[in-house]
Amino acid sequence: MSFNAWSEFSCPDECERYGCKEPDLHISISLVDLMTISLITGKKSLDLFERDCKIGFDPMNDGEPWLGWISIELRKPCSFLDEKECSIYPGRPIACALFPEYNFMVENRDSLLKKDIFREFPCIQNPCFIPPQRKKMLQKLLDMFRKEKFLSDFYLFGISPFVLDLKSVAGEGLEGIHISEDGMARIPHHQIESLISRRLREGEYLDEWKAKIEELDRLGGVNRLTEMSCWTDQMAGQGWTSFGISYQFDGNRLQPVHLHRNFPPIGGGKIIKKQP
Repeated sequence: MSFNAWSEFSCPDECERYGCKEPDLHISISLVDLMTISLITGKKSLDLFERDCKIGFDPMNDGEPWLGWISIELRKPCSFLDEKECSIYPGRPIACALFPEYNFMVENRDSLLKKDIFREFPCIQNPCFIPPQRKKMLQKLLDMFRKEKFLSDFYLFGISPFVLDLKSVAGEGLEGIHISEDGMARIPHHQIESLISRRLREGEYLDEWKAKIEELDRLGGVNRLTEMSCWTDQMAGQGWTSFGISYQFDGNRLQPVHLHRNFPPIGGGKIIKKQP
C-alpha cells in the first residue's frame, strides 16, 4: 500500500518542518513502524527505541490530564529529519503519513486554525484539496494504524489500550509548579512524562519492555509478533477496544483499579494531538 496514493499534498518549501520539531505535537508509533524504520536504516529496533523514541503519555482529554494512554512515541525534534527531508520517507510511521490530511477529515477547519500550535504550519493555514479516493485511502491507513497499535499494546503491555491513571502520584507532578489564585496548575507535559518514566524504570517495567523490543531483532520475536497479529487484528476489528482496565501506581508497581467503558477509538479520533 502506497502511503501517498491519490494525495495532492506536499510540504510547502517555506515550511520549516514544524511538525517534525514541535515537542508538543506527539506522534505515536507502532512496533511495525519501528521494525520498518529498522529495515530502512539498518539499525536495531532496540537501539532506535532507546535513541529516537520514548514512552509517551497521551491524556484522554484536556479536562482530565491525569488519565491517558501509554504508547511509544517519536522524540522531538525527530532524528530522521535531514534538513527539510525525511530520511525514512518511504517507510515513515503511519501517523506521519496521515498528517495533516486526516486532521481535516475529522476536525473543523476553523477549530484547527484557532489552535496556537498550528499558527506557523503552512499546511494547516492553507489546506490542500482531498479527493474522494484519498479520503478512502486515509481511512484504510487509519484502520491499519489501529490494528498495529492494538498489536503493539498487547505485545508490550498485555492489554490494549494501556490506560494509566496518575491521580495516585499527582502530588509528585505538582512539586515546584505554580498554582494560580483560582487553584489551577499548568503542568508541563514533559514533567508528567518524566514522572512516569522514573516510576516505570524503578518498577523495572522499562527493562521488561526493552527486552521484548530486543526480541524483534531476532526471527523468534518477529514470528511471535506475526502469530499474535492473527487474533489481535480480529479483536481490533470487532471494537474490542471499547473496554479497558486503567492502572495506577502503587509504589513502583502498577495495579488495575477499575473498568472503563466506551473509550474513544485509539488515538481519540486524531492521530496527532497537541498535549496540554
